[in-house]
Amino acid sequence: MASDYDRLGALKAFDDTKAGVKGLVDAGVTTIPSIFHHPLPIEHTDHDHHFTIPVIDLAAATGGTTTTPSKRTELVAAVKAAAETVGFFQVVNHGVPKAVMSEILAAVRGFHEEPAEAKAPYYSRDLGRPVRYWSNFDLFQSPAAQWRDTLYMETTPELPPPEEIPPACRLIALEYARLMQQLGRTLLELLSEALGLRSSHLEEDAACLERLAGHYYPSCPEPHLTLGTTRHSDPCFLTVLLQDAVGGLQVLLKSSAVWVDVPAMEGALVVNVGDFLQIVSNDRFKSVEHRVVAQSTGPRVSVVCFFRRQDAPTSTRVLRPIVADGEARFRSTTMAELIRHNRAKGLDGSSALQHLRL
Repeated sequence: MASDYDRLGALKAFDDTKAGVKGLVDAGVTTIPSIFHHPLPIEHTDHDHHFTIPVIDLAAATGGTTTTPSKRTELVAAVKAAAETVGFFQVVNHGVPKAVMSEILAAVRGFHEEPAEAKAPYYSRDLGRPVRYWSNFDLFQSPAAQWRDTLYMETTPELPPPEEIPPACRLIALEYARLMQQLGRTLLELLSEALGLRSSHLEEDAACLERLAGHYYPSCPEPHLTLGTTRHSDPCFLTVLLQDAVGGLQVLLKSSAVWVDVPAMEGALVVNVGDFLQIVSNDRFKSVEHRVVAQSTGPRVSVVCFFRRQDAPTSTRVLRPIVADGEARFRSTTMAELIRHNRAKGLDGSSALQHLRL
């Protein structure tokens, strides 16, 4: 009990600084606080594994080339194969200019590297605030804190007023969100067709860019003791990630139970299937677990976009497996139930879908 009490006090003291992990680094820490120590050994990464994350050219769907029925069929087949196997793929010719990608990464880094007093007004755990900055959304739920700070921007039911967005990110965040909305719609059309459904099927439930998150992973003096982001899957239909050149993102290959790197590829965006889509696809598409390792180099900066209904946290809309043949692999659930389950457990390293399996 005493140790639990002491840990809670340490968590509150850290949170009260409103300076995040970046504040610890700025203070010159050479050993990380115990609240960041992960209780279990951090699983080994197989850097020599020969598996490669698929790279898919979206030109046939984004207007980058002349579209023909055969090119569309090939593209849908490539997306289907990636979603059914690893659940992760990188996309190029996606319609987002490289200049915009560079600018949003620079803007997110710029915000996180501002003085603590400039960031403090945005620091909040109030989920009702459309724009907020914090360190670890699950700081008080997870077994260990993660070496990461985040700027969140809710993008539904509408984009936040510009004056609520930090000046460093204001203009580019709105432009990037607009482009991501277009890309999300394209990806959901391809995934719908890959399931043998009409192209607009998934868009009806998932085409909203519900949240944009700008993550900042400072360099860590003891990376063997913690993680940037703990093992998890995403409670949404689809996630699109922009990462800088530092790297650190890894995906768990269930077939061989090893962690492999998702390489930083210039001009590419990383796409992964979320839990909602694994349920709806009846286990055909894989919401694979992934993590970000802490590193002595850095900072690492990434921008993550999550696609799900704008009212997902309160929605009574049922997620029901589409059974093409055989039997349902999951029990039906609501979006709200699954989100509540995720928030309650935090990023604790356990599968968010296991309690739904039949």
